[in-house]
Amino acid sequence: MAAALCAVLLHSGCDRPPSTTPGNATTAAKAAPAAAATTQAATPTAPAPTAPAAATARQSEKERARQSAIEKVPVETAPVVRGPISSFLSFNTTLETEASVDLYPQTTGQVETLFAEEGRIVKAGDPLLKIEDTELRLDADESRVNFEQLQRNFDRTDDLYRRKLVNKQDHETQKFQLDQARLRFERATLRHSYATVRAPFDGVIVSRDIQVGARVAAGTKVFALVKLDEIVARVFVPGRYLAIVAVDQPAVVTSEFLPDRSFKGWVKRISPVIDPKSGTFKVTVGVRGEKPAELPPGLFVGVRVITDTRPSAVLIPKRAVVYEGGERYVFTVAHDLATKRKLVAGFEDPQNIEAVSGIEPGAEVIVVGHSGLKDGASVRSVNALGSIPQAPDDAPAVKPVPLSPAAPAPTAAPAPAGKL
Repeated sequence: MAAALCAVLLHSGCDRPPSTTPGNATTAAKAAPAAAATTQAATPTAPAPTAPAAATARQSEKERARQSAIEKVPVETAPVVRGPISSFLSFNTTLETEASVDLYPQTTGQVETLFAEEGRIVKAGDPLLKIEDTELRLDADESRVNFEQLQRNFDRTDDLYRRKLVNKQDHETQKFQLDQARLRFERATLRHSYATVRAPFDGVIVSRDIQVGARVAAGTKVFALVKLDEIVARVFVPGRYLAIVAVDQPAVVTSEFLPDRSFKGWVKRISPVIDPKSGTFKVTVGVRGEKPAELPPGLFVGVRVITDTRPSAVLIPKRAVVYEGGERYVFTVAHDLATKRKLVAGFEDPQNIEAVSGIEPGAEVIVVGHSGLKDGASVRSVNALGSIPQAPDDAPAVKPVPLSPAAPAPTAAPAPAGKL
């Protein structure tokens, strides 16, 4: 009976709601603010206001343009122009001079003075060297004195002869003696002049082979002299071109030792004989620089003998030419599209090539970036400063609008400690 009563009481206590005690109230009070804070933190903040729709659309359009430009193949272009171009025969050779001599003294003696050194430009008749000439000068003075004495004697005899006071035989004898004295004087004067070595023509001293104090003779080389205003280049042309090469044809002379410079020349002489061993004939091309010694003999040069000229040809830079399977092509650009065209070539020179047909002046051809390029490819020219399109200067700058920071969640105040 007692056991049954305890079971009923225990069942009734489990079914009743919990009673509110002071300790339980304090715990509920602590939990309520915390739940409210959690709910407020979980609630999303309202979106901040964005930029105007027009600015956003402009920025999107600019970005699309930028991406489109990046996807295009960057190339460099050059315009097709009209200009003169020539056909020529090209050769390599060295420059020579028409006049080059070695100078030797015409008398024997010791070198007393040098008047010229290597590299000096001299005129015809300028003294180059003087040999000690004391003996030669004395011989010349002696012969001059004898000649002058005989000249005075003959003048008196001639006067007497005119007055018929001297016979004809005595007159002729004194005239013969005077002529001999004059010849001895002229010979002695000539020998004395040999003591000074002089330049035979205008030119440049290229070598000096003696020193002051050295003894020289008639076979001693003292100087080498060249004439720099008559520089030539001798080339050997294949015989099949004999009919198209003519005297006075223009020529162009260049040298790798003088970059970015060219010199005008002309065909000076043509040998009419073809060498049976080489099958070539010799052509002498004259060339002249702007100043002496600018084109020294021995300089390695390239010579182009111009055989024909077209004054108004359609010119394409050689950098634009693409070689495929023995054919030549160029890429033209229009509306950012590359078009591959076959090149029908005419005359060529080191910089340009003539387009006979199919390409008009004013077209833009690709000179850089055409390697591996396909016909119809999208390209963009990088000739200008910028390679990617930029926004116009008058377009307003679009600044991002910062979002409003979320309100901080309130911190729950600590609940007072409850009593148990």
